[in-house]
Amino acid sequence: MTQTAGIVLVGTHPWTNSSFDRLVPRPLLPIAHRPLLWYALSWFRDSGIEEIAVCANRETQMLESRLHRHVPSGVRVSYHEDAMPRGAAGAVRDAVAAHDADVFVVTDGTAVPNVDLSELLHAHRTSQAAATVVVHAEPNGNGQSIQVPTGIYVFNRAVLDHVPATGFSDIKESLIPTLHRAGIRVTPFRVATASPRVLDASTYLAVNEWMVEQLVAGRVEPDGYVKVNGCLFHRDAAIMPGASFVGPVLVGPGAHVAPGAVVVGPTSIGRDASVEAGALVSRSAIWRRCVIQDDAVIDRCIVGDDTVVARGSQAFWQIRTGSVSRESRLAARRQPQDAQTRELLKRMGRVFFGAAWSRSPAQ
Repeated sequence: MTQTAGIVLVGTHPWTNSSFDRLVPRPLLPIAHRPLLWYALSWFRDSGIEEIAVCANRETQMLESRLHRHVPSGVRVSYHEDAMPRGAAGAVRDAVAAHDADVFVVTDGTAVPNVDLSELLHAHRTSQAAATVVVHAEPNGNGQSIQVPTGIYVFNRAVLDHVPATGFSDIKESLIPTLHRAGIRVTPFRVATASPRVLDASTYLAVNEWMVEQLVAGRVEPDGYVKVNGCLFHRDAAIMPGASFVGPVLVGPGAHVAPGAVVVGPTSIGRDASVEAGALVSRSAIWRRCVIQDDAVIDRCIVGDDTVVARGSQAFWQIRTGSVSRESRLAARRQPQDAQTRELLKRMGRVFFGAAWSRSPAQ
């Protein structure tokens, strides 16, 4: 693997001006308590690739500073800013100049790669192709299927000489057709499904829920977590007697789940978040330092960092944000409790144990 390097393409500018795109840059979205970009870095690391280039744009410095502590051990990450729009192929060409590798594996930073990288590299080398495109079958509406690129490619260094040194150049629309016209061998690597990808709020929830399910179902407990009845609780989390869980649920370090609270999975509760007495949280992503106050109901929601969901309020398919001070969060935890409402939601939790809960649809 010393002759192979990884490249992660992370376009950090939002596609829309939606509340979801205003949360954080896409690579930093928390997926089961890890930044989305961490999964691509770990995918390379687990296959023995130690040199990784991250290609971003105007937010490169901010990404580097915030991702520093999340870089998996054993890998060296370099960051390359695409000051002028160069496109995916252009960004790859510019990044390889800093590496001596002969083969480059390129992946989309908005996805969680689920391709066996060792098999992919073996297929690339044995095919004697200059480029390999990972594809999956997708129905075309006529009872047939087409092979769709998943955003993962393998390129020999010489391939990138066909990318212009200036200007915009994409991979699918520019580089691959150029290689075909030049008679350079390009082969597909077929996989059963595409890698889970975050495109919007709905797909974010679907990917987060999928990863929570994968972690809870795994044979190895993540570092610092303990598996309890289909849930993963961090050892530093405070899970109070009388709290009800319908797994899979992931509860992070420093989080507090009060007696009478009901959490329905797939759900992730972030670091130092608090789910207070009588609250019902289901199929949602609760980020860091949030407070879900007494008797609040949250279903299929994204609750951003430092957000307080008011006592007794209800939210369905929403994005909740709102930065508050530490004093406000502590005050929110001291709100009086409504015992009658709390008992009602507790009974609802018992009913939910027998219900069939579905994951968020990935549109």
